[in-house]
Amino acid sequence: MTEEPLPAPPGPDAPDDWYARAPEDVAALLGVDPAAGLSAARAAELLLAHGPNALPEEKPPPAWRRFLDQYRSYMQIILVVAAVVSFLIQQWSTGILLVLLTLLNAVVGLRQEGKAESAMNALKSMMKVTARVRRGGAESEVPAEELVPGDVVLVAAGDQVPADGRLVEAHALQIDESALTGESVPAVKDAGTLPRGTRRPGPGDLPNSAFMNTTVTHGSGVLLVTGTGADTELGKISGMLSATAKEQSPLTRELNNLTLWIAAAAGLTMIVMFALGRTRGQAWDTLFVSAVSLAIAAIPEALPTVTQVILSVGSLNLARRSAIVKELPSVETLGFTSAINSDKTGTLTLNQMTAVEVVTPTDRYTVSGTGYALEGRIHHAAGSSAGIEDAILPYLVASDAGLVDGEVVGDPTEGALLVLGHKAGLDIDGTRARLPRIATLPFDPDYKLMATFHTAADASGRPVVRCFVKGAAPAVTSRAATALSAGEGIPWDAELQSRAQEQIERMGSEGRRVMAAATRDLDPAAFDPDGDLLALVTGLRMTSLVAMVDPPREESRTAVAEAQKAHIRVRMVTGDDVTTGAAIARQLGIPGEAILGADFAALPESEQLARIDGIGVVGRVAPEHKVLLADTLKKKGEVVAMTGDGVNDAPAIKAADIGIAMGSGTDVAKNAGRMILSDDNFATIVHAVAEGRKLYDNLTKYIRFVLLLLVAFVLTFLGATVLNIAAGEPFSPAQVLWVHFVVNAPFGFALGFDRESPGLMRRMPRPRGESVLTRPVLVTVGLGGLALTVLLLALIKVGEARFGSAGTGNAMAFTAFALCLIVAAFECRSETESVLTTSTFDSKQMNRAALCEFVLAVLVTQVDGFRSVLGTTRIDLRQFGWALLAAVVLLLLWEAGKLLARRARSRAGTVAVPDPGRVAA
Repeated sequence: MTEEPLPAPPGPDAPDDWYARAPEDVAALLGVDPAAGLSAARAAELLLAHGPNALPEEKPPPAWRRFLDQYRSYMQIILVVAAVVSFLIQQWSTGILLVLLTLLNAVVGLRQEGKAESAMNALKSMMKVTARVRRGGAESEVPAEELVPGDVVLVAAGDQVPADGRLVEAHALQIDESALTGESVPAVKDAGTLPRGTRRPGPGDLPNSAFMNTTVTHGSGVLLVTGTGADTELGKISGMLSATAKEQSPLTRELNNLTLWIAAAAGLTMIVMFALGRTRGQAWDTLFVSAVSLAIAAIPEALPTVTQVILSVGSLNLARRSAIVKELPSVETLGFTSAINSDKTGTLTLNQMTAVEVVTPTDRYTVSGTGYALEGRIHHAAGSSAGIEDAILPYLVASDAGLVDGEVVGDPTEGALLVLGHKAGLDIDGTRARLPRIATLPFDPDYKLMATFHTAADASGRPVVRCFVKGAAPAVTSRAATALSAGEGIPWDAELQSRAQEQIERMGSEGRRVMAAATRDLDPAAFDPDGDLLALVTGLRMTSLVAMVDPPREESRTAVAEAQKAHIRVRMVTGDDVTTGAAIARQLGIPGEAILGADFAALPESEQLARIDGIGVVGRVAPEHKVLLADTLKKKGEVVAMTGDGVNDAPAIKAADIGIAMGSGTDVAKNAGRMILSDDNFATIVHAVAEGRKLYDNLTKYIRFVLLLLVAFVLTFLGATVLNIAAGEPFSPAQVLWVHFVVNAPFGFALGFDRESPGLMRRMPRPRGESVLTRPVLVTVGLGGLALTVLLLALIKVGEARFGSAGTGNAMAFTAFALCLIVAAFECRSETESVLTTSTFDSKQMNRAALCEFVLAVLVTQVDGFRSVLGTTRIDLRQFGWALLAAVVLLLLWEAGKLLARRARSRAGTVAVPDPGRVAA
């Protein structure tokens, strides 16, 4: 017995041009006889060498690791350091409080992380199938995981392809590759050899290959396994998923930068504090207490919690509208979205072929209704024929599909033609019963048609064998001799052929798939059902042409228009050809050039960046092309959303700033995405963007407010140190935490849930990388914080000088701080609009928060429990008046600044745009 030759090595050393090799050459390279298959021993040896036909399983990090990861943020690190220092100087209560605060932040972060990454696990679960193989000269079923390169696999209609392979036999074979390539119709397969090109074709351009996790819809075939596990097309996508890191959301980056800036300012203040303190003879422990107070003051402890709550409520609002957000920062990322790369099939379209037009030699009919829904009618657009039945009969009879309880069973294209027959009022089952089938010529990619032969009778009642033919329009028309016109045959002459070709080209240019139907009557005595049936498919009588299309969703048209009004560019990214994509794009109102994905990828990077703005449709895209498109747009400064539902969409969904998967799509796409549309409705994306803009707009108001608070804290401590006021510690740690959590947090929620600003969805999206610390924000918080600092330090000195008590001064300043923050909260709703209008009080949340804070500002110095915890002193009405005066002064100064800003804008001749934080009364 001769030893089987070694197969080609797997992985990167394996040939990638199986498609360009003849079947016998592929078998020789793999060391297998297709008629017998591998021996059991050889299969076991190869399985040991190559490993199982499975993708690597993604393991989520352990719980302890995810918990420790919550302490990698700058804010958490600073709080931990402050807690350690507190314990070292025996400030036990402050240290314990800070530790509890870090634990709270960590728990909140863990709860909001969403699902752990499981895209590759979903890919693996999709592979749990069995395969029919030839091994040792016999057929058997084995688990798909045990397949190896060189295995001979047999597939038939309904089977899932278990591995990548080169077809060596194909009998009317069609495979649904939509999840991998985005093609809206099953791919026709054959065993031919393709020419070797300069670059390897994508999966959608390899008719002699089959790919893992695709489904056979028609016919049968035999393939030689050339790739398993990670070496398959699916495995490449898995590798792209693991190699693509998710980026931080814009808000997360802003908060990290903000923390660093504030920490740097606080660090500089501490240096000054220690330097001056030591020159004045202050003890180290006193200085460390002041430093801890400053550290607590300079860190926005309540900011993470407030932000998480605001985003959580926003995600609940989105969920009610069928948009499920897996990661909370994605809610605000939506607000930045400036480009949407949308998959066509199943996202912008129904992913259901629909017959929309029928053309006969004398008539044209249009068909209403979409998808496989049976509702719809056939409209007679021109001509004089009384009915359409004879014209479309071959589509219904030469078919293996069926309609069961209104659902299509079988090939989707045949199903669409059955729906056409139902709309025409034909009894499909009754018609088939009246015409018993006696032979079938299956569809084959070589002759591109299908023919069935039936027992029938001609017009005179004479028995005949009637041949019904349907197939690609050029294939059928080239075999025609006559055409059906008003029940009679007319010659298929040059004029009729020319007219038919014009119709075919017209419908094709509209992105429609064109098929043709014909008949021929044969003599029963001469008919041999086991003979050469293809030879009988000549001299046909043409009955009709039919145009089919995967129609756009009605709601997609409106959604695209709404996105464009919001200055968001929508692009169609599809596995279909560019002609079909461009036709659908025109119907949806998507402008721009149509280009092949491979052609775009072949461009130099500079030209990619130059041309991307003018591109509206990208066809025949491979997964790496989709990632390239997202990366190119990011380099242009766009914030990119990618929608899709197939395995082939997953890498780009993950690479995008906001990946959006369809609820009916594959688990791979859903696990790779950050948001899932449970209703598969493109229009839901527009609502999600609106919600994202509103949330980010409101969070910006809160960030202005909290920045003012932090600046005031740092400047107050710095001023107290430099001027030697209150021994450099104007507020205690407990008072600082009170301001952060009891004053700051409620106003944070109120601002975060503020009403939507008018015209929000007509504004330009915020540019990628644009800081929240814009010049107007810096001026506002800088001047406001400085004014507040002067007022607070002045009140401390007034308490010491006028009322003879540092404790009274501290209590007056602490009360004034709360009252001034009430003013600041209302002022931060707008950068330029005055609060001296009735619209100031149009927010119930703000009004309630202001009332509660005013009451608490009184109670903190009047109630023993508050005074004990916060270390405050009771103040009388006159002293409270001083605190209230500080708030009034801040209000007047702020309004004066806004007045100057409005006048400056008016002098510059700019047109006032509705302010982000204001709503007209």
